[in-house]
Amino acid sequence: MKKIALVMIIALLGTLSSEAQIQKVDQEVYGMDCAPCAYGLERGLNKMDGLQNVRVSLNDGKAYLELSKNNSLSLSQIQEEVKKNGFSAKKAEVVVEGTLINKNNGYKLVTGTETYQILAIISDDLNSKLKSGKIKIKGIVQDVEDGELTDEWKIEVTEIL
Repeated sequence: MKKIALVMIIALLGTLSSEAQIQKVDQEVYGMDCAPCAYGLERGLNKMDGLQNVRVSLNDGKAYLELSKNNSLSLSQIQEEVKKNGFSAKKAEVVVEGTLINKNNGYKLVTGTETYQILAIISDDLNSKLKSGKIKIKGIVQDVEDGELTDEWKIEVTEIL
């Protein structure tokens, strides 16, 4: 009986942790103007649980992040870490998986930690592929002022994966 209960708990936790999440972030960083700055940001980001690979490019002005499977990080947490290191996080290209919901004639992608409002300015081809349910998308998350970070983002879908 104990084994059955343990298996049920493990299955439930596995279901919750695989709900959905961000898988990749190419984050624009404003204010990074020297190699030690980029190195400091890279070190700060590397301390976050859930990141598998971090590369900060001074030339591109971006932080390239690959997140580990079943991570629980949010884009807000990543942008807060950028801010904590003395920079501003601007728009980001993300790959995110979640549940697509059609609400009030618009789509929202819901993950375990955030909601992404799908902007209506996507191609007819992409729009035709949007169906309620589990989905993975790639898109550009619109810039939000550092002091106004929330758990709801606006995203322009560039690809459905």
